[in-house]
Amino acid sequence: MLLAPHEFLPRAEATLARLEGAVLEALSHHDGPSVESLAEAFPKDAPLSPEGLAQALCPGPLSPIGFAAVVMREVLPPVDALLDGPVSEARVVTGNARAPGALSVTCPLVVLGDLEVEGVLEDCGPDSTIVVVGRCTAWGLKTSGNFLVLGDLVVRDAIQGIYNDDSLVVAGDLSTRFLDEYDHDVTCYGEVHAEHHFKNGRSGEEAASLASTFLVPELWNLDLGALHHDDLFERIQRGEPVFTATPQPRQVREPDEPSAEELEGLDIEGIAVRAPVSARAKDVVYAQRKTGEVWLLRPGGFPVQIFDGQRFLEEGATLALDVKQRASERVTFWRRRGDLFLEMERFGAVVQLHAGYNNGSKRTFRFAFETPDAAVRELRRLEARYAGDFLRVTALVPGRGPLEREFANYGGPKAEYTSAIVKGTALITRGGEPQHFDDEAAALSALEDWIAGRRQAGFDLKILEWRPFGLLGA
Repeated sequence: MLLAPHEFLPRAEATLARLEGAVLEALSHHDGPSVESLAEAFPKDAPLSPEGLAQALCPGPLSPIGFAAVVMREVLPPVDALLDGPVSEARVVTGNARAPGALSVTCPLVVLGDLEVEGVLEDCGPDSTIVVVGRCTAWGLKTSGNFLVLGDLVVRDAIQGIYNDDSLVVAGDLSTRFLDEYDHDVTCYGEVHAEHHFKNGRSGEEAASLASTFLVPELWNLDLGALHHDDLFERIQRGEPVFTATPQPRQVREPDEPSAEELEGLDIEGIAVRAPVSARAKDVVYAQRKTGEVWLLRPGGFPVQIFDGQRFLEEGATLALDVKQRASERVTFWRRRGDLFLEMERFGAVVQLHAGYNNGSKRTFRFAFETPDAAVRELRRLEARYAGDFLRVTALVPGRGPLEREFANYGGPKAEYTSAIVKGTALITRGGEPQHFDDEAAALSALEDWIAGRRQAGFDLKILEWRPFGLLGA
């Protein structure tokens, strides 16, 4: 059936005069509904199919397409539909619609009756716009586009809003167990019934802490300050539990900076004054009371200064030692709190120590010993020194992500960069094909050969990071 403008627009005029209450408020959320906005969608007064009208009004504010849906409901005969697959082309269901499983919507979808989804409903803004004139129900809702419900919205488990460009607008009541507005505009003109409600603008750290009281532990991470929304909705779709059986004590992330107990008895002011470069007591990022060790690191590029309890360590690059061969052994530590790392390499009788900040500044220290055995003893001493405060890692920083090593060569006409990670039993390098091995140990051994080859080509370690940002991570 085609919608002729000379019939459709007069009906819209009459409908607009009758609109009131929450429905009118919801339709006016982006702008007031108007007949003119509908008239502009008809090219040269030619008729349009319902899908053609929806396509002409989307993407855009909710008012025109929502108003058009109300008018279409009055003029089109209701025909129910089964949505048994993704909606990838504009569609108008003139009656009720039911999806027997998860429903993915990547284009305009208008339902003039009720929409029932027996699974997770996910849209894809800005390409998608969903309008439900009646009632909408689902197990879960993940929305990043414009979504308008003129009846009630009832979501069994969880609603998540993503991105701040579009809106979820409900004229009736909104009911769900967990509503996470995240950074999305969520507006309800009825009543909101949510057992757990995270408002727009909440921080990731706060969300993870609050979620620890009611979501299963696999769905939140205090170190990352994040909720694992993808896992949340995958679990909902599979029918697996996402909520704890009983309320749990709230978990709070330990602060990155040293605690008062860790600083007790340390003369931080005096240590900062003795630093080789201008340092301040407030630059302290790590302290160990039992050894008197203090790390000073100023945000914005201040290189880490390490006071080992007696003196500040000197930059090791001045020792001009050959460390381009394959390392005899490697030990990598990551701070349990914050983003500090230590990587210790032994090259025969030489120990090389890298210390720095995730995806930030790094310094390298080198120590030469009379024999390889003496270097081994020093490495064991360092391992014992940092055990407890730091986590020993190989390919993955627990709870955070893959460990990526980036190398740089500044010797040519322009800087060159490369990086590598070990993922499972594979060695993956930037610009190269993944190499697969029988086990992780073999992949880590291949990583050592790769590092030696890079150093022989003039590269040296630039940074370690646990959340890859570069080309390899992408």
